Amino acid sequence: MIAAFRGRRRTVAEGRALADLTPDQLNDIGHPEAHRPVLNIKAGLIANLISMR
Repeated sequence: MIAAFRGRRRTVAEGRALADLTPDQLNDIGHPEAHRPVLNIKAGLIANLISMR
């Protein structure tokens, strides 16, 4: 039971430490980039929206 608690505590601490790192830092340590919200805008989208106005 104590080992399970320590393992869980270690997992939480690792998650917090990784959450504070930038994508470049994650890449430096060989960790895949964390799932973070990303806003993808297609090229020309703003031009199309302005032309519809």
